[in-house]
Amino acid sequence: MTDPALTISIDRTSLSLSALVMTGHADASRVLSVSDYQEPALQARINYAPTGDAHGDMPLSWSYQESILGFNVFYEGATSEAEMRSRIAELVAATGRLTYETTVTVNGADAETWTCRPGTIQPIGGRTRSDMRLYNPVWSVSLPVYPIRSVT
Repeated sequence: MTDPALTISIDRTSLSLSALVMTGHADASRVLSVSDYQEPALQARINYAPTGDAHGDMPLSWSYQESILGFNVFYEGATSEAEMRSRIAELVAATGRLTYETTVTVNGADAETWTCRPGTIQPIGGRTRSDMRLYNPVWSVSLPVYPIRSVT
């Protein structure tokens, strides 16, 4: 059985840099590898009319609210703590902008592009002795996204 093909690419054109590309395969030549991925949910936001003392609610309109594109990353090729942290700093810079696009391709399906807001990046749990020795903690990435993706 082969590993699933997953690519997450964060556009950095506004930073005058090429895209930050992460894949679902551990490979020291990549900036970061993705260990887990969660697609954004489509969550409805419903606006209701004031009903006073009447039972129930009268829906007036609805829209999808912003959601979260989530994934976990690690850098298996680090040879020092400083090198690993520089990879994470690159991810922080890429996701620390008011708006940018992130494109996700899963198992050869059409690429889906999400308009993102500033993201949150944090280590998962505590650092273990093993990951401190090998410089490869896992980081959780949460990117707020506009709820409708574009498919290319």
